[in-house]
Amino acid sequence: MAFKETKGNKTVEALVMPAPGAMFKGYIRVVTQHGNESIGQTIGRGCGRPVKTEQAALELAEIEARRVIGGK
Repeated sequence: MAFKETKGNKTVEALVMPAPGAMFKGYIRVVTQHGNESIGQTIGRGCGRPVKTEQAALELAEIEARRVIGGK
């Protein structure tokens, strides 16, 4: 996990998971707090296509995570 940021009641993490064909796919996890309840979503859209290296997939996921949290 290279990127994890909280802004207000929303936390966004950039993560990597294996994909078919010895490839890697980036995805983001968004957790929103509503009172005492946490609502989590795992989103792979916008995080690029499967790539050959784990680092490349993480870079693509980090770009999308920053966009979602509203930063740079």
